[in-house]
Amino acid sequence: MSEDKNTGQLSAAELEDLVASTDTGGRNPTSRQVALLIAGVALAWSLFQVWIASPLPYMFGVGVFSSREARPIHLAFAMFLAYLVFPAFRTSPRRSVPLADWALAIGATACALYLFVFDTALIKSLLGSRLAERPNAPNTTDVVVSVFGILFLLEATRRSLGPPLMIVAMVFLGYTFLGPYAPGLLAWKGASFNAVAFHQWLSTEGVFGIALGVSTDLVFLFVLFGALLDKAGAGNYFIKVAFSLMGHFSGGPAKAAVVASGMTGLISGSSIANVVTTGTFTIPMMRRVGFSREKAGAVEVASSVNGQIMPPVMGAAAFLMVEYIGISYFEVVKHAFLPAIISYIALVYIVHLEALRLGMEGLPRANEPKPLKWAMISFGVTISVLLAIAGGVYYLFAAFQALGSTPNRLLAVAIMLGLAFSAMALLRSRTDEDTRAKVVSTGALVLGIATISAFGLFYFMDLLQATAGGATSWVVAALLLAAYVGLVRYCAAFPELELDDPNEPVVRLPDPGPTVKSGLHFLLPVLVLIWCLMVERLSPSLSAFWATALMIFILVTQRPLFAMFRGQELAGTAKLGWTELIDGLIAGARNMIGIGIATAAAGIIVGAVSQTGVGSVLAALVEFLSQGQILLILIFTAILSLILGMGLPTTANYIVVSSLLAPVIVALGQQNGLIVPLVAVHLFVFYFGIMADVTPPVGLASFAAAAVSGGDPIRTGFVAFFYSLRTALLPFLFIFNTDLLLIDVTPVEGAIVFVVATLAILIFTAGAQGFFIVRSRLWESAALILVAFTLFRPGFWMDMAAAPYTNVDPVTIEETLGAATPGTELRATVAAIDDVGDPVTLTMMIPVGDEPTGAERLEAFGLLVFEQDGKLVSDGASFDSRAQDAGFDFDQTFLSLEVPASQPPRELFYIPAILLFGAIYVIQRRRRTLLGEERAREREAAA
Repeated sequence: MSEDKNTGQLSAAELEDLVASTDTGGRNPTSRQVALLIAGVALAWSLFQVWIASPLPYMFGVGVFSSREARPIHLAFAMFLAYLVFPAFRTSPRRSVPLADWALAIGATACALYLFVFDTALIKSLLGSRLAERPNAPNTTDVVVSVFGILFLLEATRRSLGPPLMIVAMVFLGYTFLGPYAPGLLAWKGASFNAVAFHQWLSTEGVFGIALGVSTDLVFLFVLFGALLDKAGAGNYFIKVAFSLMGHFSGGPAKAAVVASGMTGLISGSSIANVVTTGTFTIPMMRRVGFSREKAGAVEVASSVNGQIMPPVMGAAAFLMVEYIGISYFEVVKHAFLPAIISYIALVYIVHLEALRLGMEGLPRANEPKPLKWAMISFGVTISVLLAIAGGVYYLFAAFQALGSTPNRLLAVAIMLGLAFSAMALLRSRTDEDTRAKVVSTGALVLGIATISAFGLFYFMDLLQATAGGATSWVVAALLLAAYVGLVRYCAAFPELELDDPNEPVVRLPDPGPTVKSGLHFLLPVLVLIWCLMVERLSPSLSAFWATALMIFILVTQRPLFAMFRGQELAGTAKLGWTELIDGLIAGARNMIGIGIATAAAGIIVGAVSQTGVGSVLAALVEFLSQGQILLILIFTAILSLILGMGLPTTANYIVVSSLLAPVIVALGQQNGLIVPLVAVHLFVFYFGIMADVTPPVGLASFAAAAVSGGDPIRTGFVAFFYSLRTALLPFLFIFNTDLLLIDVTPVEGAIVFVVATLAILIFTAGAQGFFIVRSRLWESAALILVAFTLFRPGFWMDMAAAPYTNVDPVTIEETLGAATPGTELRATVAAIDDVGDPVTLTMMIPVGDEPTGAERLEAFGLLVFEQDGKLVSDGASFDSRAQDAGFDFDQTFLSLEVPASQPPRELFYIPAILLFGAIYVIQRRRRTLLGEERAREREAAA
């Protein structure tokens, strides 16, 4: 290895090998035939996944695969490639594939395809029965295939993901057999060999369960979309844009690293690949402006790992949550959006504080802007313009509803667009130099135009569907083609972004205008993906297909189009486009090997939990350890996620911990008077699973960053963990304040929550970093953290000052419901029996409907009650009613019933918090002035 003995920094080739060995397989055979076979299988896998995600099989009636048929094929591809590209040991050959690996690859593929082949009509005609026709009654062949299949999967897991996930899966498998010999609370009756084989391999409860189904149906297309986007040049575009926009600020390269990693996280599900891809450029630049090796690596780690919490992809967790929680993908993205955004804002602020502390300067731009004060003035004007646009758009489009016909509405939209474009043209006609004010004002107008255009697009699509009917899809395709060609023609007027050498010094930053404009066509497939997901509400699979289809078209055509519009030679450009497309399809498949194996191996654990019932045992154990305290159970869950995440990939960690502990947290919260939405619990688990990529001593992302920076990996991990404290704080906050997840909030309330939460996370960051305007004293840091907590959870203090609920007699439930304000909720505490027959106390909410009487409101809720010995008793809940979803059941005795009290607004506690914050600001500003005067006197004395 060409490792620098002083720094431990790796070369570019060794960094590529690091990513390959972690994500895509470190074996690179010299045999052309073997290399072509591996590439061909990866290409076939990508084409298969695109085919089953597309509407084409249903249009032609050929090649339609059910989920039960597609999952074995998906796993067969993953295991075959895993054995060929991941060496068995460190000393195994990297330039050839041993015969043993060929045998293992073929055997693993055969065991996976057994479920597909032996479930066909041909097999039934030959053997008399299909696999699906003998549930829970496997024959000898079924059992043998299942045993070998699980063994092959465990070995593939060890090779591609390391020993930890394999060991955890083996422990759970062993528990299914050795249950009678387990100690005390963990003991269970055990399962037969045939039962375990069927449950784990032949049914959809184990390996081929929900997790592998999500990998097959959803995750692959999103990973492939990201690989194609990166192959087209979007990754380099995002990095260049981030540097051109933020590189001139204090500590600019680090801020650019955060933004670039966030944008790359939109298309990448791997924190390690993100670290190496963006860190290769950002870490050396951070070093040049004054960051130490460890701090430069830690900034890159923190920002890259956070890429997995950025919608719309979020690694694979977003799609798993859809299946596990039973809510739409749109809802998952909505809930995850705000925490991800404020977490990135906080990380930028961390970098800013570090830059202030060390007195760093940014890199110079090609066109140096005018003083910052003009940008600040323009920023104030911009905010006012945006608020005016938002208010105007809201009320104008509300008025559009009264305009009646769609043509009238479109005319109004056209007028507004004309005015907006006129204003922008007026701004562009200015002849003064390129200033921050001009950039910010232009951005404001572009945002306003985009907002108005979005509304216009809604009405245009309504009109198009009403007039074009069945031809709507073709019209939309033609419009997309025109938009794409128009964007390419516009982008071709600007120089192509070249890949920079990270080892060459950066003297000046690129001009942001040409940099941003040179790759605008990359945003088109992202917009198509978001439009299909958020507006058309298509399935994630179909949305990813249309975005991927457009991305394939772009890869094939962008180079010839750019050459044509730039007047360059066309020869060879089409071939280069096809080559990049094939490389992207192969890269997408190789990126999926680890995810496919991880979801299948995690299925073993999930299958063991469902077969043994160990989840309820762990719930009882955790409840005992936490003594029923919800905060302790959250801390235990966080620790477990961190420990498991030290060896498990994020996806597998999320599957395991959410399967074991998510229901426990909800149940314990219910017993302690805290109603915790299931999505909040799943996001809590996911966040701490991501944190494990940072946490020493294993944190793989930290090791990757240290390999780039040449710093110490353990110290890099500790600094990155310290930078990531704001990510660790957020899950605890949104468990107790679900407003942060935008649950049951209006758009106006959501905007207020965003502003307050952003301010709170910045104040918390300043307190945790020990630096605000100047270095903070200990009491100042504590006060800042207290202010942040108050802004995040003002209800905590208000509930102490004034009780949020008033007790009433449960027997008067009908009268109480009738008198309550519609839209509020009553809180009921009941005595119940849990699944194992032990008494528990549950807290549940009863929403107040708008029916005329209390009896009708109770009936609409679906709750049946009767009075017995002066007590109110539940007589059950109607099937599929809100009462049943809340947890009401037969023979539950009401212990209390509480109605919302007339509590003062909890936001009143913002006032003392802001006053305290203002006092700290004044104190530190005065101290900074005194320090400045003292340093000036010292300089004068020295002179």
